[in-house]
Amino acid sequence: MNTQEKEKVTEVVKGMIVDRITEMTEDMSNHDFVENVMDRLEGEGIVLDFENEEVQEEISELIGKQVLPLLLKIMEWGIGKELPKLS
Repeated sequence: MNTQEKEKVTEVVKGMIVDRITEMTEDMSNHDFVENVMDRLEGEGIVLDFENEEVQEEISELIGKQVLPLLLKIMEWGIGKELPKLS
């Protein structure tokens, strides 16, 4: 491959990665993700009262604590810079 072809391959790969990351971000940011977590918990024998708003908030907060750092790392990769850390 020549240099121009290598650059195009790299560009296409990065574009596809960004598309997949966008899909993943959207998937992890909707109510279906929370419901999938609840379904998996039930499958493992842990049944929580998801109708209770306090329980919903706690679960959403726990999910956020896992998802946000992941998304920040992905953003850092995408922009090629380290972002300020969340407290």
